[in-house]
Amino acid sequence: MTRYPDDLASYPFPLPHSTYRISANVEPAGVTRPTEAGSWGSTILHVPGSGAGYEDVARQRAAILDREPARFVAAPHSRAACWDALLHLTGRLATEQPDTCSLVRDGDRYRFRNTRLRIDQEFVLGDASTLPEHPLRFASRQLTEDVVVLGAREGRLWLDAGAVAAASVWSIGFDAGMSFRELHGPVPGNGPGGVFERAEGFLLRLQPGEAYRRLNWGLQPDDRLDLSLDAAPSWAPARRPLRITDPGREIHLRTEVQHLIRLPLTGSVLFLIGIRLLALSRLERVPAWRERLVSVLETLPPEVSDYKGLGPIAALTLAHLRR
Repeated sequence: MTRYPDDLASYPFPLPHSTYRISANVEPAGVTRPTEAGSWGSTILHVPGSGAGYEDVARQRAAILDREPARFVAAPHSRAACWDALLHLTGRLATEQPDTCSLVRDGDRYRFRNTRLRIDQEFVLGDASTLPEHPLRFASRQLTEDVVVLGAREGRLWLDAGAVAAASVWSIGFDAGMSFRELHGPVPGNGPGGVFERAEGFLLRLQPGEAYRRLNWGLQPDDRLDLSLDAAPSWAPARRPLRITDPGREIHLRTEVQHLIRLPLTGSVLFLIGIRLLALSRLERVPAWRERLVSVLETLPPEVSDYKGLGPIAALTLAHLRR
């Protein structure tokens, strides 16, 4: 059996079939999923165990959020849900990364430590004066994932809060306050009774603490994590027209690992978005992945290709992989 390096062995390859159609494709979180190169998914939060990958990504995210305040939003009515998210995320880090993170409770006071990021913070749940910043913003500083809080009201979900540094062609500042269905309005096939209306009903039926995940994907001509509309002036011009001289090195598969968790105290839904990039030159080292990506791109419906903005980059990818 071929032994693959870690970037391939742990990569969440998002295409399990030879064709692709937009769907909710949710499955229980925290369950290991085997791939042709290894496996992934045993934890909810992605914290690379070696090297400086975790520290680098966490600090890059924090730098963007510090430099651009509009990347963080929190409606006043989301206060309790944001504290709920903080407690859940710090507790999950302590459970999944016990060698480097801990959360200790003493009465109404908590102490969270993250030795890799050199954070040692005491706080009282609900008392803003015990944290150096907003609770959701503090929680997001520990993560490689973007974090969004969806409030549940009147049988619907609403984007109430979020800290988003690596959006895939959207903006948290623009989308704040929208309903779940409004957020997914541009998705093909998202009419009445469509996939995302059913997905919203599924999320509202989750029990406190339940967690599910799904994968989304795209292609991009570089290894940039931040493709938000906020940063479009710095990345969009290089894509019109598309200039690629070395497809294997420049074109990357962009996989979004999305987690959806019903928070236990408030019933809000925590939405985590982790971005994982893989260059074509690395992807094609796994023959099954190369063949499946070719098949998916060859059979992708035009409306899905247009929605994902794949057009020219899909053609370049196919030409390279077919060689």
